[in-house]
Amino acid sequence: MNETMAISIPSLVMFSFILVLPVLIFRHLRLRLTRDLLISMARMAGQLALVAVYLEYIFRLDMLLVNVAWVLVMIVVATGSILRQSLLSWQKCLWAVLPAHLLTSLMILFCFLLVFDFATISSARYLVPLMGMVLGNIPRSNVVALDRFFSELRASEEVRIQYLTLGANGTEAVRPFLRNALRAAVGPQIGTVATMGIVSLPGMMTGQILGGSSPAVAIVYQIMIMIAIFTAATVSSFLAMHFARKAAFDPFGRLDEGIFLQRP
Repeated sequence: MNETMAISIPSLVMFSFILVLPVLIFRHLRLRLTRDLLISMARMAGQLALVAVYLEYIFRLDMLLVNVAWVLVMIVVATGSILRQSLLSWQKCLWAVLPAHLLTSLMILFCFLLVFDFATISSARYLVPLMGMVLGNIPRSNVVALDRFFSELRASEEVRIQYLTLGANGTEAVRPFLRNALRAAVGPQIGTVATMGIVSLPGMMTGQILGGSSPAVAIVYQIMIMIAIFTAATVSSFLAMHFARKAAFDPFGRLDEGIFLQRP
């Protein structure tokens, strides 16, 4: 199959003028989002340009230590983004939630060894994009899980205390909240997986086809990465809530309001 056709910068600039349409809609509805949109698009372009530069360098260098270091950077950045969007304190929760993502990443890397040999998965060409796709898709489920978990704990603190007074231990008392939060976090993921291939053509598969791979090869890769993403999203959401709850209560078993960035 032919190599992917390059898109020139002038062509991309011309294509970007379609952003006029959402801007007109914002103005029509008097939504003050135009400035945010333009800043976000500019940041995206700048960040992706930097990604292109350093990925070229990382791919050319292709040292295991550098590759692992970059994955660790991605894990820390993803964890920070999750805490910020969940309105949880870095000081209180970073060292509780970060291990959840480290353990999940190690699990996924080990599972990749069932498909690739060590030399392949440790190379920058495979390790960085594959882990990038996994880590790029777990924040949404983690944010939903942590937000739902702590929101329900704050709103129904008396329910947890009632469970404790009836003889439940700490884990049993928060299990209903964990259950509801995890259902909210992974439900949309299950829906996405169920409609993939009919309603949507996945991004990885599309990229591989445009890059010259056969559809059969692209489908196998897409199935593998979707299994990895769903597993990572579920496991990391559960572990993040499990570890974060241990930092969320004071010595008397009361919910510590200091873990929240904003008070209700």
